[in-house]
Amino acid sequence: MKSPFNFLRVSANDQRIENLKELSLFKRLTARELRELDELLHDRLYQKDEVIFDEGDSGLGLFIVRSGRVKIVSSHAALQRLAPEIGPGDYFGELALFEESQRTARAVALEPTQVLALFRTEFFSLLERDRGIGVKILFELSRTVVWRSRKLLANQPHLPTV
Repeated sequence: MKSPFNFLRVSANDQRIENLKELSLFKRLTARELRELDELLHDRLYQKDEVIFDEGDSGLGLFIVRSGRVKIVSSHAALQRLAPEIGPGDYFGELALFEESQRTARAVALEPTQVLALFRTEFFSLLERDRGIGVKILFELSRTVVWRSRKLLANQPHLPTV
């Protein structure tokens, strides 16, 4: 017989939605929007020292760290100062959502690391289906891009800060 108190139990899916809500990238999304987005996210697990992507690889999407740590290594010295280590809740590779170009850095798991991947093709299909969700995500992405750009410019005395 089912317990009459089952409604108090949080399902694994509900917990995952709550975890997504805690991520800065998705903080403006409603529970319904998070469920729709969750269908597009891909879980990936990387072992210590495993390469997530390499400098020069084609950029296909962004990665959000759920657990573990990722080291960003680039032949471009300026990029090293942006965020050499990425931890839980942070994301990287976001420019791949905007253009299909080569990666400017290598991403390597420093320890067993779980990430969520959002690929460009699925993100664009989401934009076509529900522009409201896309706009909320794009707003948060743009804030990160602006912050990282300012950080990069602040460390380069020969570049103007605007």
